[in-house]
Amino acid sequence: MTLVVRARAGQTLDQLEAGVPGLAATLDALSWRCTAYRGSTSTLLVELVMHDALRGPRDGRVPLTPTSAEPGHLLPLGRRDVGGTWGLTVAGRHTLVAGCSGSGKGSVLWGLVAGLAPLVPSDTVRLWGIDLKHGVELRMGRALFATVADTGPDALAVLAALLDVAERRGQAMAGQVRAHTPRPGDPLHVLVIDELADLVAYADRESRMEAARLLARLLTKGRALGVVVAAFVQDPRKDVVTMRNLFTQRVALRLLSDQETAMVLGDGAARTAPAHRISPTAPGTAWVVDDEGNSDRVRADYWPDPVIRELAARYPCRSQVVPSPPAPQDGDSVDETPEDGPRLRSVPTGPPERAPRPRRPRSPRAPRARAAAGATSADGRRSE
Repeated sequence: MTLVVRARAGQTLDQLEAGVPGLAATLDALSWRCTAYRGSTSTLLVELVMHDALRGPRDGRVPLTPTSAEPGHLLPLGRRDVGGTWGLTVAGRHTLVAGCSGSGKGSVLWGLVAGLAPLVPSDTVRLWGIDLKHGVELRMGRALFATVADTGPDALAVLAALLDVAERRGQAMAGQVRAHTPRPGDPLHVLVIDELADLVAYADRESRMEAARLLARLLTKGRALGVVVAAFVQDPRKDVVTMRNLFTQRVALRLLSDQETAMVLGDGAARTAPAHRISPTAPGTAWVVDDEGNSDRVRADYWPDPVIRELAARYPCRSQVVPSPPAPQDGDSVDETPEDGPRLRSVPTGPPERAPRPRRPRSPRAPRARAAAGATSADGRRSE
């Protein structure tokens, strides 16, 4: 249902919008959204969703035609409650997806990966993965990824390698172009992080500080250079995701409180995009807020394990890489670095052997010298 509401004398659009939740509740609407009608400062367009178009899950399907990785292109992920396809732009954006356990983060993750998958074999897109939950999620589609890190040191190596890609690409682009355009052999690098908190909040102090430093630098400089991040997290609090504001687009799956909704989608979102009210029986359902501040209720398609395996078998990555830790140690051999690839190195498989310590013959112990004039007895007399 669409309503056009005109303000009376002395009213503002903000006042009209404040009354829309009550109107929606009166008409038993499932959700609603407001926009200025054709740019007017006195007329409000109110869209009320009366029928739940998101009821029931829908399985994802392996794409059979190539997509685009250029900025502005939408990757189809699922459905909108007002009808039509819901999609996200990956190129030129850093994406944060937040949702409590069981909210359906895997549906959004594999939807993004599936949308980019047809461009993986030609190396127009290169996928990198960090999954510190033993790789349970990402290794289901391992063949799609250039590398998947499932330990803390490997994760730091992946972040350092991608930051190195951004640094060298930035030097090559300086004075030439301001935004990277993906093409075969010069790909869009997409880092997929399953459970961001394991990387930047729950590790030991030294590891999490280094991970936060590398990731913050990547989020700050990577977008225009064709190095983007898609991170998934259960707990969006500031003390867990300290660089939350560096993500340029966010998706709120089911959250636990209105405060968490505001943390993910911004101030006032708890009223216009109540992610904390999403039903636990509808995993994959989410609220998003676009660049103009308009909220949208959506649902991502579900990706069963056999479909993920089929996706990985159809579109395997041809550029498998083994990133090295950021600072080579003495004795490590560094391989030649490709022009747009990570630094690779060979690391000795065991601890370095120590050279045997030279042994010198022990000098004979000198006998204890008696006093030159003989020993002195306890009573002070000298013995001959």
